[in-house]
Amino acid sequence: MRVHKCNYRGERKYSYASEIESCDASKVVVKAPWTFDEIALAYSRFSPGDIFTETFYFDRWHNIFEIVGVDQHLKGWYANITRPARLHGDDLEWDDLALDAWMSADGHLLVLDEDEFAELAPQLTQLEAETARGAMHEMTRDLRERWRDYVNAQIASLLMANTWTIGTAESCTGGAIGDVLTDRAGSSQYFMGGVISYSNDIKQRVLGVRDETLATHGAVSEQCALEMARGVRKALGVHVGISATGIAGPDGGSADKPVGLVYVGLSTPAVEIVARNVWPHDRAGNKQATVDEALRLLMAHLGST
Repeated sequence: MRVHKCNYRGERKYSYASEIESCDASKVVVKAPWTFDEIALAYSRFSPGDIFTETFYFDRWHNIFEIVGVDQHLKGWYANITRPARLHGDDLEWDDLALDAWMSADGHLLVLDEDEFAELAPQLTQLEAETARGAMHEMTRDLRERWRDYVNAQIASLLMANTWTIGTAESCTGGAIGDVLTDRAGSSQYFMGGVISYSNDIKQRVLGVRDETLATHGAVSEQCALEMARGVRKALGVHVGISATGIAGPDGGSADKPVGLVYVGLSTPAVEIVARNVWPHDRAGNKQATVDEALRLLMAHLGST
C-alpha cells in the first residue's frame, strides 16, 4: 500500500511504501521503515531503519504511529489529529491538521504544535476546527491505553523473570492500580490481591502503618506510603508492594498538602522508593495520573535485583 501524507487542503505532500498488517471497516494498520534522513527532536530521534507501525482510522480524527528503533526497543507513539483516512484502491491518504502528541515509552505525554494548529484553524470550517480540537481527548486516551498495555506487559515480564508476586495498597486510587494490573490476561500468575485502605484504621490494622507515622506525618506522606507498601507485602505474603496515598480532590487540600498531592510507594526485596507528585487535574485525572505513576515506578525499578 502507498501512504500519502496530505496537507489540510488534501494535497499530497509526500508518499511512502508500506505493508498492510491488518484492515477492517474501521481502520487499517500498516508497517513502514523510516527511509528519510535522521531527525533529532526534543523528545526523541528517528533514524533510518526505525519501524513505524501506523494505525489509520476511517471513523476517527486521529492516527497513531508506534515507533520501534533498529535496536528493537520501543521509542514511543506519535499521534496526529487528522481527518478520517481515505482509501483509493491501493492508496491511502491522510490530512495532517498540525495538532500532534507524543507518548514516550516511559509514559510521559506531550501535546505538540498547538501554535501551528492555532494558525491553521481559521483555514478550516468552524465544524472541522471544533471536531479537531475535540478529537484530542480520544487521541490522548488511545495513547494512554496503548502505553498501559505495553507497560503492563513489561511489568509482567519483570515479575515473572524474578518469580515475584505483587500486591497493592491503595487509598486515593480506590483500587485502580490493581484494576489496571489485572487488565492483562494471565495476571493471576503474579498479582495476588490488594488492600483498599481508605481509612486510617485500615492502614493501621491491616497494613501496620504506625500510630506515630500518622500522628507526626499524616496519612498523605512519604512515610505512610512506604509503610503501606511494606505492609501489603507482609499482609499478603508477596514480594512486591505498591502503594498510593494522596488528595485526589476537589476538596481536602491545605497550604502544606494541596489537592493533587500524591505519594506512590514501592517496596521490593531489592529496592524501596517513594515518588511525590502534585497533579493539576480534576479528581478523575489525579487518580489516573497516580495509577500511571505507579506503573512507571514498577517498570523502572522491578529490574533492580
